[in-house]
This record gives sequence, structure tokens and C-alpha cells, in this order.
Amino acid sequence: MITDVSERPTRNRDLYLDALRTAAIIRVVTYHTFGGSWLSWVFPAMGVMFALAGGLMVRSLDRQPALTVVRNRFRRLLPALWLFGLVIIPVMIWGGGALNTWTDPNTGEPVPLWKLVFWVLPVFDPPGNEFGTNFTVVLWYLRTYLWLVALSPLLLKAFRRWPVPTLIAPLAIVVVQSFGIIPGPDEGQVWDLLSTLGMFAPCWMLGFAHRTGKLAKVPLPALLGIAAACGVAGVAWALNHPIEGEPGSTYDLNGIPLGQALWSIAFIIPLLRFAPDAGWIGRTPFLGRLVALVNARAVTIYLWHNVMIDASFPVDDWLTRFGPVAGVVESPAWDFLMIWILTAGAVVLFGWVEDLAARRKPRLFPVGPSAAQRRAEYAAERRAEYAAERAAAAEPPTPVGAAPVPARPQHAAARPRGPYREQPTHAYPVQRSAPRHGGPSERY
Repeated sequence: MITDVSERPTRNRDLYLDALRTAAIIRVVTYHTFGGSWLSWVFPAMGVMFALAGGLMVRSLDRQPALTVVRNRFRRLLPALWLFGLVIIPVMIWGGGALNTWTDPNTGEPVPLWKLVFWVLPVFDPPGNEFGTNFTVVLWYLRTYLWLVALSPLLLKAFRRWPVPTLIAPLAIVVVQSFGIIPGPDEGQVWDLLSTLGMFAPCWMLGFAHRTGKLAKVPLPALLGIAAACGVAGVAWALNHPIEGEPGSTYDLNGIPLGQALWSIAFIIPLLRFAPDAGWIGRTPFLGRLVALVNARAVTIYLWHNVMIDASFPVDDWLTRFGPVAGVVESPAWDFLMIWILTAGAVVLFGWVEDLAARRKPRLFPVGPSAAQRRAEYAAERRAEYAAERAAAAEPPTPVGAAPVPARPQHAAARPRGPYREQPTHAYPVQRSAPRHGGPSERY
């Protein structure tokens, strides 16, 4: 069995990956709030999120049977979707009419009632109506994530035997779609699914490469050369295939699938190859708690942040009635703050379902003293174990017949100031609704 890239304690490295996931989620919310093509270049959040989730799949598949891992991943994700549907479907009926009047926002065709089964198991995107477009547009990620989870046992076996061909094979789907050889993602749900799998399965398997240590074994000049080649190819393709008819979004990678796939690969390779020690995050109380909270509630934030963006409009309209605050309410900074306040409210109201799905005791905000205490105790135990191993390795052997020298007592390891995650959770990052202040309206 192939183990992780390092045999020494990996707590700080996992904290780095949690911090990446937190940054990706914040970037997505920012993008959905304000738009901005440049954000898709500065930090391709979706590719990063798939890479992190792929790495976690390796860890789980190395410890448990494949069927158990897949079942557990489904169990941890689906309850949050079901709760989301229980709230959003009635809202869409209230705002857009009865179920038998729903039409597909993209095609205008009536939505068959049998497709509601996708709210139970999202083989394809769960349906909605025009009123709920901004609510359901984010669900493509959950659908793609579950497909990659289901395919991971086979993908991991193939990757370990033929790593390079397995990693680049999904790109062929995006290439042939980009050249018009097969229908593109706008031609139906099957083609849309194939497009997202082609874009993000390579990112998922870069997570495989990181966890199995294969990424670290590639000579650094060659690895950087591959990243540079993918980056140049992605830039060249995007510049020569701009998005038509969307001023300000001409070169948004979210509308250029092949450019998105290549640029994500180029971005992820150095992120995972040069994973630094992130222990300072855990020792910073605010940052440590923020990272812990976002990772523990990643699904909830992902599902509900677009709803909260739409909810912020009537809240702002109500607040403008109060003269002294009217000017403040109209500022972009206020918009961003209000969206996060409303999203925090959604975390309190709905986040507990993630604890139930993970078979944990439900908590409103999972960064309280009990959680911090558990993480501190775990970190102290790991430090003490590591110190004992080093001391045992450095201690000279006792001569035959001599009385053993009693070991000096080890002092308790200092408790870290910030929270440490016992095990990073998968995140499900995000797409977008219509931006608050202009910009593209794609879903990534």
C-alpha cells in the first residue's frame, strides 16, 4: 500500500490543505458577490477544491474497503443536500409556481416531475425553475463530486499502474468538445457532466499524486516545466477563444472549459508540490478557528451562500429606509459583510446536519472550547509520541548485564493556542449567481 509523501507527523501539512480549502471558499463567495474575470485566473478555486478532495479519497481508500469509503462519502454529503431541497423547493414553488409549471432555465423546456429524484441522488443536476436559478446553479459541483467519489476506486487503481495516461485521459473529453467533435456542455445534461468530469478529474488525480507521493518523486525542473507548459497552453487557448456577448467577461476561465482545465493543472501542481509548514495558522487563534469553522461547514457554506446573496437585496432595501445608514448600505464593503453575516446565520440554522451526517454531536459553531480542547490534546499527544521516538532513536544501547538507566521524564508538550483539525473534511466549493456589482454570471 502506498502511503503519504512523508512518514513524519503531517498535522501542519494537513492544516495547510485546510487553509487552501478556506481560501477557495472565500474566493468563490467573493466571485459570486462581485464577479470579476481576474479572480478565475488569480485563484482557480474549483480545481483546487477537487484536488484537495481527491487527496482525501486516497487516504480513506488506503484505510477502508472501497465500498465503505464511497458509502461514507455519500452519507456525509447527501443529508445537507436533502435539507437544502426541503427548504428551497417550497421557496421555488412560492416564487415560481407549481411543480408542473416548471421549465428548465437553460432550455425553456418543461421539467418532468420524475427528475425530482435527482434531489435525492444527484446523478444529474437537481431541477429547479427560473425563480430558483441562483439557488440551484451551484448543485453541479455536488453532482460532479459524487461521480468522482464513485469512480475513485477504479481511478486510483488505474492511476497507480499508469499514472500519467490516467491523469491526462479525461482532458481528451474537453479537447474534443472544444473542437466541436462531440456536443458541448450546453447540449444537454450528459454532455455537461462529461465536460465537468473532463475538466476536474485531472485536478482530482493531482490530489492522488500528492497523497501517494508520486508528485514529490517527479524531478522539480520537469514538474515546473509541465506546470509552465499547461499554463502557457491555457492562456493561449483562452486568448484565442474569448467568450462572446458578455462585456467584462471575455476571458473569464469559467466560460472556457479547456483553458480552465489547463490553468487549474498549472496552478495546482506548485500548490501541492511546495506545501509549506502551516503550524503558524494553528497557533493564531483567529485564523485557526476560522479555518476549522469553514472546513467543518464547507458544504453548508457552499449550498447556502448564493441564497444569502439574493437575500441580501431585500435586507439592503429595508436598511436604506434609515437615513443615517443609507450611504453605508450602498457600499460594496457592506454588501460583502452582509452576505457573510447572512451566511453565518445559515451555518447556525442548517450546519448541524453536517455533524449528524458525520455521526458527531451537533454544534452551532464547531470551534467551541470542547473542540479546541480535543484538538489541543491530540496535538500534545502527537508531539509527545514524536519526542519519545526521537529520544529512543538517539539513546545508546544498554550494555549486556548493566542496569538500565531510567529515562528522564518527558515534560508535557505545550498546548497549541489555536485549533487543530483531527482530520480534514472534504469541501465542496462553489459557483455563482448573478454578481452584485457587474461581471460574468457563470456558475464557477
